Amino acid sequence: MTQRSALTTTGHKSLSVYSSRLELLGRIESWVSLVWTERYNLYSDVQGAQLELQASTALQALCRPDRYLWLGGSDRLMRILSARLADHRLVLCCKDATSLLAERVHPQTLQGFGVETTLRQLVEAMDWPGLALGQEAGLADTYTGEVKPGSLLSIVEQVCQELDLGFRLRFAPGAKQLLFELYRPKLDPNARYAPHYGNLTGLVYTESITDYKNVCTVVGAEGTVTVGATQAVGAARRELLVDATSRKKEQNQTQAAYLDSLRALGQQELAKHTRLENFRFTPTGPVTVGQVVAARLPGTQIQAAARITSVTLTSQKGETSVTTEIGTPILRRTP
Repeated sequence: MTQRSALTTTGHKSLSVYSSRLELLGRIESWVSLVWTERYNLYSDVQGAQLELQASTALQALCRPDRYLWLGGSDRLMRILSARLADHRLVLCCKDATSLLAERVHPQTLQGFGVETTLRQLVEAMDWPGLALGQEAGLADTYTGEVKPGSLLSIVEQVCQELDLGFRLRFAPGAKQLLFELYRPKLDPNARYAPHYGNLTGLVYTESITDYKNVCTVVGAEGTVTVGATQAVGAARRELLVDATSRKKEQNQTQAAYLDSLRALGQQELAKHTRLENFRFTPTGPVTVGQVVAARLPGTQIQAAARITSVTLTSQKGETSVTTEIGTPILRRTP
Protein backbone atom coordinates (compact mmCIF):
# COMPACT_ATOMS: atom_id res chain seq x y z
CA MET A 1 0.00 0.00 0.00
CA THR A 2 1.53 3.29 -1.04
CA GLN A 3 1.41 6.34 1.15
CA ARG A 4 1.14 9.84 -0.22
CA SER A 5 2.96 12.63 1.53
CA ALA A 6 2.64 16.35 1.01
CA LEU A 7 5.76 17.05 3.03
CA THR A 8 8.37 16.52 0.35
CA THR A 9 6.48 18.20 -2.48
CA THR A 10 7.07 21.81 -3.45
CA GLY A 11 4.52 24.58 -3.93
CA HIS A 12 2.12 26.55 -1.77
CA LYS A 13 0.82 24.80 1.33
CA SER A 14 -2.27 25.69 3.33
CA LEU A 15 -4.00 24.37 6.42
CA SER A 16 -7.65 23.51 6.92
CA VAL A 17 -9.49 23.21 10.20
CA TYR A 18 -12.06 20.44 10.68
CA SER A 19 -14.58 19.84 13.45
CA SER A 20 -14.52 16.77 15.67
CA ARG A 21 -17.02 15.30 13.18
CA LEU A 22 -14.70 16.07 10.25
CA GLU A 23 -16.70 18.98 8.88
CA LEU A 24 -14.64 21.73 7.22
CA LEU A 25 -14.71 24.88 9.37
CA GLY A 26 -12.13 27.17 7.77
CA ARG A 27 -8.70 27.57 6.19
CA ILE A 28 -5.40 29.11 7.28
CA GLU A 29 -3.21 30.47 4.49
CA SER A 30 -0.33 31.97 6.50
CA TRP A 31 1.40 31.40 9.81
CA VAL A 32 4.39 32.45 11.87
CA SER A 33 5.79 28.92 12.08
CA LEU A 34 4.71 25.35 11.50
CA VAL A 35 6.27 22.03 12.49
CA TRP A 36 4.42 19.00 11.11
CA THR A 37 5.66 15.44 11.68
CA GLU A 38 4.27 12.26 10.15
CA ARG A 39 5.29 8.99 11.81
CA TYR A 40 5.36 5.24 11.10
CA ASN A 41 4.39 3.49 14.34
CA LEU A 42 5.33 5.72 17.30
CA TYR A 43 2.83 8.35 18.39
CA SER A 44 2.77 8.32 22.22
CA ASP A 45 4.56 11.14 24.04
CA VAL A 46 5.81 12.76 20.81
CA GLN A 47 4.80 15.93 19.01
CA GLY A 48 2.61 15.70 15.96
CA ALA A 49 2.41 19.35 14.92
CA GLN A 50 2.93 22.79 16.38
CA LEU A 51 1.45 25.85 14.74
CA GLU A 52 2.14 29.47 15.71
CA LEU A 53 -0.21 32.16 14.40
CA GLN A 54 -0.65 35.88 14.71
CA ALA A 55 -3.45 35.99 17.26
CA SER A 56 -6.91 37.17 16.26
CA THR A 57 -10.40 36.72 17.62
CA ALA A 58 -11.40 34.75 14.51
CA LEU A 59 -8.46 32.34 14.75
CA GLN A 60 -9.03 31.80 18.46
CA ALA A 61 -12.63 30.87 17.73
CA LEU A 62 -11.60 28.60 14.85
CA CYS A 63 -8.64 26.72 16.37
CA ARG A 64 -10.19 25.02 19.40
CA PRO A 65 -8.99 21.84 21.16
CA ASP A 66 -10.51 18.59 19.84
CA ARG A 67 -10.62 20.00 16.32
CA TYR A 68 -8.31 18.86 13.54
CA LEU A 69 -5.70 20.47 11.31
CA TRP A 70 -5.06 19.23 7.79
CA LEU A 71 -2.03 20.15 5.71
CA GLY A 72 -3.38 20.15 2.15
CA GLY A 73 -2.30 17.04 0.24
CA SER A 74 -1.31 15.06 3.32
CA ASP A 75 -3.11 11.87 4.29
CA ARG A 76 -2.88 12.71 8.02
CA LEU A 77 -4.86 14.88 10.40
CA MET A 78 -3.45 16.51 13.51
CA ARG A 79 -5.69 16.76 16.57
CA ILE A 80 -5.51 20.10 18.41
CA LEU A 81 -4.85 19.36 22.09
CA SER A 82 -4.09 22.84 23.40
CA ALA A 83 -4.32 26.46 22.28
CA ARG A 84 -2.21 29.03 24.14
CA LEU A 85 -2.42 32.78 23.70
CA ALA A 86 0.69 34.81 24.64
CA ASP A 87 2.42 37.93 23.31
CA HIS A 88 -0.12 38.37 20.50
CA ARG A 89 0.61 34.86 19.26
CA LEU A 90 -1.68 31.83 19.21
CA VAL A 91 0.26 28.59 19.66
CA LEU A 92 -1.42 25.27 18.89
CA CYS A 93 0.04 21.97 20.09
CA CYS A 94 -1.25 18.92 18.26
CA LYS A 95 -0.82 15.19 18.02
CA ASP A 96 -1.43 12.87 15.11
CA ALA A 97 -5.07 11.79 14.93
CA THR A 98 -3.94 8.32 16.00
CA SER A 99 -3.92 9.80 19.52
CA LEU A 100 -7.65 9.03 19.44
CA LEU A 101 -6.74 5.41 20.10
CA ALA A 102 -5.53 6.45 23.55
CA GLU A 103 -9.11 7.37 24.48
CA ARG A 104 -10.20 3.73 24.65
CA VAL A 105 -8.82 0.86 26.75
CA HIS A 106 -8.84 -2.91 26.38
CA PRO A 107 -9.04 -4.56 29.83
CA GLN A 108 -8.01 -8.10 28.82
CA THR A 109 -4.59 -9.63 28.15
CA LEU A 110 -4.03 -10.62 24.51
CA GLN A 111 -1.94 -13.67 23.54
CA GLY A 112 -1.15 -15.40 20.27
CA PHE A 113 -3.40 -13.60 17.79
CA GLY A 114 -3.63 -12.69 14.12
CA VAL A 115 -2.40 -9.11 14.09
CA GLU A 116 -4.42 -7.42 11.37
CA THR A 117 -7.74 -9.08 12.23
CA THR A 118 -7.45 -8.46 15.98
CA LEU A 119 -6.24 -4.85 15.81
CA ARG A 120 -8.94 -3.95 13.31
CA GLN A 121 -11.58 -5.49 15.60
CA LEU A 122 -10.36 -3.44 18.56
CA VAL A 123 -10.48 -0.19 16.57
CA GLU A 124 -13.84 -1.00 14.97
CA ALA A 125 -15.38 -1.28 18.47
CA MET A 126 -14.24 2.26 19.44
CA ASP A 127 -17.42 4.08 18.39
CA TRP A 128 -15.74 7.43 17.59
CA PRO A 129 -17.12 10.04 15.14
CA GLY A 130 -15.70 9.51 11.66
CA LEU A 131 -13.48 6.58 12.65
CA ALA A 132 -13.71 3.57 10.33
CA LEU A 133 -11.62 0.74 8.93
CA GLY A 134 -9.59 1.32 5.80
CA GLN A 135 -8.38 -1.17 3.24
CA GLU A 136 -6.92 -4.40 4.58
CA ALA A 137 -3.21 -4.85 3.87
CA GLY A 138 -3.45 -8.65 3.78
CA LEU A 139 -0.82 -9.07 6.50
CA ALA A 140 -0.35 -12.65 7.70
CA ASP A 141 1.61 -11.75 10.85
CA THR A 142 0.79 -13.50 14.11
CA TYR A 143 1.77 -11.96 17.45
CA THR A 144 3.13 -14.79 19.61
CA GLY A 145 3.86 -12.72 22.73
CA GLU A 146 1.61 -11.24 25.37
CA VAL A 147 0.03 -7.79 25.43
CA LYS A 148 -1.11 -6.48 28.80
CA PRO A 149 -4.35 -4.48 29.25
CA GLY A 150 -3.98 -0.84 28.27
CA SER A 151 -5.08 1.85 25.86
CA LEU A 152 -5.64 0.82 22.27
CA LEU A 153 -2.80 3.13 21.26
CA SER A 154 -0.31 1.41 23.58
CA ILE A 155 -1.48 -2.02 22.41
CA VAL A 156 -1.21 -1.20 18.70
CA GLU A 157 2.16 0.51 19.20
CA GLN A 158 3.62 -2.48 21.06
CA VAL A 159 2.56 -4.96 18.40
CA CYS A 160 3.53 -2.83 15.42
CA GLN A 161 6.94 -1.84 16.77
CA GLU A 162 7.88 -5.43 17.57
CA LEU A 163 6.77 -6.67 14.14
CA ASP A 164 7.93 -3.60 12.14
CA LEU A 165 4.45 -2.65 10.99
CA GLY A 166 3.19 0.84 10.34
CA PHE A 167 -0.25 2.09 11.32
CA ARG A 168 -2.15 5.30 10.75
CA LEU A 169 -5.54 6.94 10.65
CA ARG A 170 -5.70 7.97 6.99
CA PHE A 171 -7.86 11.01 6.27
CA ALA A 172 -10.46 10.64 3.53
CA PRO A 173 -11.88 14.18 3.14
CA GLY A 174 -14.65 13.24 0.71
CA ALA A 175 -16.00 10.51 2.96
CA LYS A 176 -15.40 12.55 6.14
CA GLN A 177 -13.61 9.56 7.65
CA LEU A 178 -10.42 8.62 9.46
CA LEU A 179 -9.49 5.16 8.21
CA PHE A 180 -7.45 2.83 10.42
CA GLU A 181 -4.87 0.97 8.35
CA LEU A 182 -1.82 -1.21 8.89
CA TYR A 183 0.98 -1.23 6.33
CA ARG A 184 4.58 -2.36 5.78
CA PRO A 185 6.25 -0.94 2.64
CA LYS A 186 9.08 -2.96 1.13
CA LEU A 187 12.31 -1.77 -0.43
CA ASP A 188 11.70 -0.29 -3.87
CA PRO A 189 14.66 -1.46 -5.99
CA ASN A 190 14.01 1.37 -8.45
CA ALA A 191 14.34 4.09 -5.79
CA ARG A 192 18.07 4.86 -5.70
CA TYR A 193 19.57 7.17 -3.09
CA ALA A 194 23.20 8.28 -3.15
CA PRO A 195 25.19 11.50 -2.62
CA HIS A 196 25.95 11.79 -6.34
CA TYR A 197 22.22 11.69 -7.09
CA GLY A 198 21.76 14.70 -4.85
CA ASN A 199 19.13 12.99 -2.68
CA LEU A 200 21.21 11.67 0.20
CA THR A 201 23.37 13.49 2.74
CA GLY A 202 24.91 13.03 6.15
CA LEU A 203 26.47 9.61 5.63
CA VAL A 204 28.19 8.55 8.85
CA TYR A 205 29.66 5.08 9.38
CA THR A 206 30.83 4.01 12.84
CA GLU A 207 32.66 0.82 13.78
CA SER A 208 34.03 0.24 17.26
CA ILE A 209 35.51 -2.61 19.31
CA THR A 210 36.25 -0.35 22.29
CA ASP A 211 34.31 -2.55 24.70
CA TYR A 212 33.96 -5.72 22.63
CA LYS A 213 34.05 -9.14 24.36
CA ASN A 214 32.89 -12.48 23.02
CA VAL A 215 33.73 -14.94 25.83
CA CYS A 216 32.50 -14.56 29.39
CA THR A 217 33.62 -16.59 32.41
CA VAL A 218 31.32 -16.30 35.41
CA VAL A 219 32.80 -17.27 38.78
CA GLY A 220 30.05 -18.11 41.24
CA ALA A 221 30.19 -19.15 44.89
CA GLU A 222 29.51 -22.77 43.99
CA GLY A 223 30.65 -23.16 40.40
CA THR A 224 32.21 -21.55 37.33
CA VAL A 225 30.89 -21.45 33.75
CA THR A 226 32.10 -20.04 30.43
CA VAL A 227 29.74 -18.87 27.68
CA GLY A 228 30.00 -17.19 24.29
CA ALA A 229 32.46 -17.99 21.49
CA THR A 230 34.20 -20.62 23.59
CA GLN A 231 35.91 -22.18 20.54
CA ALA A 232 37.55 -18.91 19.49
CA VAL A 233 41.35 -18.74 19.79
CA GLY A 234 44.12 -16.19 19.36
CA ALA A 235 43.13 -12.64 18.43
CA ALA A 236 39.55 -13.80 17.79
CA ARG A 237 39.04 -14.50 21.50
CA ARG A 238 38.09 -11.50 23.71
CA GLU A 239 37.52 -12.57 27.32
CA LEU A 240 35.47 -11.05 30.13
CA LEU A 241 35.42 -12.15 33.78
CA VAL A 242 32.35 -11.68 35.97
CA ASP A 243 32.61 -12.05 39.74
CA ALA A 244 29.43 -13.70 41.00
CA THR A 245 30.82 -15.14 44.22
CA SER A 246 28.00 -13.46 46.12
CA ARG A 247 25.51 -15.65 44.24
CA LYS A 248 24.83 -18.90 46.11
CA LYS A 249 22.48 -21.76 45.41
CA GLU A 250 18.93 -21.12 46.52
CA GLN A 251 17.12 -23.56 48.75
CA ASN A 252 16.26 -26.77 46.84
CA GLN A 253 18.05 -25.48 43.71
CA THR A 254 19.98 -28.19 41.86
CA GLN A 255 23.57 -27.73 40.80
CA ALA A 256 22.49 -27.85 37.13
CA ALA A 257 19.91 -25.09 37.68
CA TYR A 258 22.48 -23.02 39.56
CA LEU A 259 24.99 -23.28 36.71
CA ASP A 260 22.25 -22.38 34.21
CA SER A 261 21.64 -19.18 36.19
CA LEU A 262 25.34 -18.35 35.93
CA ARG A 263 25.24 -18.96 32.17
CA ALA A 264 22.26 -16.64 31.82
CA LEU A 265 24.20 -13.98 33.74
CA GLY A 266 27.16 -14.44 31.42
CA GLN A 267 24.99 -14.00 28.31
CA GLN A 268 23.48 -10.83 29.79
CA GLU A 269 26.95 -9.38 30.39
CA LEU A 270 28.15 -10.28 26.89
CA ALA A 271 25.18 -8.41 25.44
CA LYS A 272 26.65 -5.24 26.97
CA HIS A 273 29.98 -5.72 25.19
CA THR A 274 29.09 -6.16 21.52
CA ARG A 275 30.99 -4.96 18.47
CA LEU A 276 29.40 -1.66 17.49
CA GLU A 277 28.63 -0.93 13.86
CA ASN A 278 26.26 1.72 12.60
CA PHE A 279 25.55 3.52 9.36
CA ARG A 280 23.44 6.69 9.40
CA PHE A 281 22.22 8.71 6.45
CA THR A 282 19.57 11.32 5.61
CA PRO A 283 17.44 10.94 2.47
CA THR A 284 16.61 14.36 1.02
CA GLY A 285 14.64 13.41 -2.09
CA PRO A 286 10.92 12.62 -2.21
CA VAL A 287 10.17 10.07 0.52
CA THR A 288 7.15 8.72 2.39
CA VAL A 289 6.84 7.52 5.95
CA GLY A 290 7.56 3.80 6.23
CA GLN A 291 9.48 3.60 2.97
CA VAL A 292 12.65 1.50 3.05
CA VAL A 293 15.64 3.40 1.69
CA ALA A 294 18.95 1.81 0.69
CA ALA A 295 22.32 3.54 0.56
CA ARG A 296 25.93 2.52 -0.13
CA LEU A 297 28.94 3.86 1.75
CA PRO A 298 31.20 5.31 -0.99
CA GLY A 299 34.49 3.47 -1.46
CA THR A 300 33.34 0.34 0.42
CA GLN A 301 31.22 -2.75 -0.10
CA ILE A 302 28.97 -1.72 2.77
CA GLN A 303 25.30 -1.19 2.04
CA ALA A 304 22.53 -0.25 4.44
CA ALA A 305 18.76 -0.38 4.24
CA ALA A 306 16.63 1.50 6.74
CA ARG A 307 12.99 2.34 7.18
CA ILE A 308 11.96 5.99 7.31
CA THR A 309 10.28 6.32 10.69
CA SER A 310 9.25 9.97 10.46
CA VAL A 311 9.21 12.94 8.10
CA THR A 312 9.05 16.48 9.50
CA LEU A 313 8.19 19.65 7.64
CA THR A 314 9.32 22.93 9.19
CA SER A 315 7.95 26.19 7.79
CA GLN A 316 8.95 29.63 9.06
CA LYS A 317 9.22 33.09 7.49
CA GLY A 318 8.41 31.71 4.07
CA GLU A 319 11.19 29.10 4.20
CA THR A 320 10.33 25.41 4.23
CA SER A 321 12.62 22.47 5.01
CA VAL A 322 12.05 18.75 5.39
CA THR A 323 13.98 16.36 7.64
CA THR A 324 13.71 12.60 8.04
CA GLU A 325 14.50 10.04 10.69
CA ILE A 326 15.41 6.45 9.92
CA GLY A 327 15.23 3.30 11.99
CA THR A 328 18.15 1.00 12.79
CA PRO A 329 19.86 0.22 9.46
CA ILE A 330 20.36 -3.36 8.30
CA LEU A 331 23.94 -3.63 7.08
CA ARG A 332 25.39 -6.01 4.53
CA ARG A 333 28.61 -6.29 2.59
CA THR A 334 28.49 -7.02 -1.10
CA PRO A 335 31.08 -9.35 -2.62
